[in-house]
Amino acid sequence: MILKRIRQYLIFFALIFFLRSEFLHANEYLFDIYFRGIPGGYASLVADYQDNRVFASFIIHSSGFVDTFYKVRDTTQIVASYPSYYTLKYDKRIHEGKYHTQRTFDVEKIDAEKLKYPVRDEYTTMIMLLDSLYFSTDSVTVSLWDRKDSVSVPFRLYKKEKDIINSPAGTYPTWVYKPDKDFQKVFENESDLVIWISESIPPLPVQMQIRLKYGPLVCVLRKIIP
Repeated sequence: MILKRIRQYLIFFALIFFLRSEFLHANEYLFDIYFRGIPGGYASLVADYQDNRVFASFIIHSSGFVDTFYKVRDTTQIVASYPSYYTLKYDKRIHEGKYHTQRTFDVEKIDAEKLKYPVRDEYTTMIMLLDSLYFSTDSVTVSLWDRKDSVSVPFRLYKKEKDIINSPAGTYPTWVYKPDKDFQKVFENESDLVIWISESIPPLPVQMQIRLKYGPLVCVLRKIIP
């Protein structure tokens, strides 16, 4: 009986390892975006694993009716450690209506001792939740870098409840990850960060809700490109 259970555990972990190794290659996820409930554009997330690094990009591009009154051209490039998923570098180019800015972070160019906590931005966190190593975790720590004080501000993202999302890519039972109250206190303008991750293996980024300069934006999975 004991040998049978051991064999079952070995098969289970071998399956997880196989699925994980099959999944941890460059993948592209395409999303339809909705700004204040109005469909109008697309987004893409690309994650490429190379040894102990993850290279990722996230692009948001408005189109159609939304583009006429609120043009969005956001591009984020990220380098993160693997498998700890700490953000080592990012370059965020933000173009939202008349609001244009660039935000950069490089752990090698700052006083790391002042950080207090390793940086893990929202996009690195979403990629982390797509790794089968973390698919059953109840919460993860997100640490956003405060440029003004050169410190990282942590909060917890909790697996709150289940939800079924009907997306162009299919219908998925998902876990909904939401921030704790500390996040809402510190980042008042970003308090609607919510991530829907499928219960499947490998997990999929089915939906993400973030806040732009002038309102919430929802990304809904449309297609997966291996």
